[in-house]
Amino acid sequence: MSISDYTGFMPKQFPQDITKPLAIPFSIGSFGLYALKIVARCQSGDSLGFRGGEDLRIEIDDLKFREIPPKDKPQYYNIPSAWNGTELKGLAKTIYFILPLNKGTHTLTFIPNKRARIESLETQPIKDLRNIVFELNEKAEDGDRRPWYTFALINLPLKSVSADVSVSWHFLDGDDVKLIIDNKVEENVGSRLWRHWVWSARPWDIFGGAKRELKTFAPNLAKDTHYIEFWADKSPIIHQIIFDLGDFVLKRIPTVEDPGWTGDFRDDTDQILLARLILGEMEGESNEAKLGVGFSVLNRLRKRNPNWGDTLKEVILKENQYDAFENEKTLKKVRNPLKNVAKSEWVGCYEIATAMLLGESKDPTDGATHFFSASAGSAFPSWATESAFKIKIGITSFYELNS
Repeated sequence: MSISDYTGFMPKQFPQDITKPLAIPFSIGSFGLYALKIVARCQSGDSLGFRGGEDLRIEIDDLKFREIPPKDKPQYYNIPSAWNGTELKGLAKTIYFILPLNKGTHTLTFIPNKRARIESLETQPIKDLRNIVFELNEKAEDGDRRPWYTFALINLPLKSVSADVSVSWHFLDGDDVKLIIDNKVEENVGSRLWRHWVWSARPWDIFGGAKRELKTFAPNLAKDTHYIEFWADKSPIIHQIIFDLGDFVLKRIPTVEDPGWTGDFRDDTDQILLARLILGEMEGESNEAKLGVGFSVLNRLRKRNPNWGDTLKEVILKENQYDAFENEKTLKKVRNPLKNVAKSEWVGCYEIATAMLLGESKDPTDGATHFFSASAGSAFPSWATESAFKIKIGITSFYELNS
C-alpha cells in the first residue's frame, strides 16, 4: 500500500532530488503500527569533487532520530536511520521506520545536507506483531562494504529477527552480508576470516551456485528505539525479513496534546516521560531548575552505572528514585497533566525535555546526578554532602554522585 493512499496525504513525485527540507503531511485513519519505507541515495564528497558528501535524515512529527547509545554530542546524519554519502558513495539505501501512529495528521520531513535523491516512499499497516514479514527479494547494487537496509523500530521491543539471504562467489570476490543490532555486530560463529559477516560466500561456492540461508537472532530487547542494519558487500540478495515483537501489546501513544496515562509509563516517548518527571518535580519553579532536574537524569545515564539503569526509561522509572512517580499527589498531575495543571506549565516542561534530548540545551548543574528541594523542617538526605554539592537553583540543591 502506498502512503499516498491515505486520506489527506499530499503526494509528491518520486524519484526527486532535494536541496532543502521537504515536509510531507499525511493522515492516518486509525491508530496502529505502521512501516514507512524510504529508498534514497547520497553521493560522497569524492564523487562530487569536494570535501564532505551529501547526507539525508528524516523527522516524523517531533521525532528526531539519533545514535544508539546516545553520546554527549548528538549525531543525526552518521547514524543507521539516515543516509550518509561518504558510506553510500551514490548507492541506494532502504530504511523502514516501524512505529505506532495515532489517528490523525502527521508530517514526514526530509532534511538534506547539500543534496539527496529520494527514490521512493511507501507505507503499510502492520497487523501481526509476532510475525512482521517483509517480502523483499532484492539484489544489492554492486559495491563494497556499505549500508544496505536499516529497520528502525521506534518505541518497540524486539524478541527476534530472521533473515533469508542468498550469497554467491563472483570470480575473485564473493557476496557478504553483515547484521548489526543497536551498534553490535553479530558474529559468524566458526569463521575467523568472515566473523563479522554472518552470510558470506567462499571461493569453493562458485561450483555450487548461490548459497541461501535463513538465520534467526534473538536479542530480546526491551521497548525502546532499536536499529537493525544489514550491510552488503558485492551484490547479495535479501529475500525476506521477519520480526517478532513478542507479547507486546500496542497502545495509544501519549503526546503533548493528549498526554493521558495509558496505565504504563513505558508507553511514553522519551520526551513525554522526561516532561512528566520535570513537571512532577519542578512545577512552578524556574526553567533553569527544570533543566537541572532533567539533566540529573541524563547525567545518570551518561555515567552508565548499572544501579541507575541503561536507558532513560530505566533511570526515571526505577523504584524509590523520584517523588514525581512515588507521591500520590504529584502522581495525579504526572498521569494527566492537562487535567491537573495549567496547559502552559505542561507544554513548557515538554519543550524543555525535547530541547534537552536533542542536545540543544546546556546543563546548568555541570554534571549533577541528584537533587533535593528543601522545605521548612525537612532534613537533607545522607548523600547530600558538601563534597558532592554542585549548585543551588531556587530552593533546589544539586549534587553529583557516582553511585
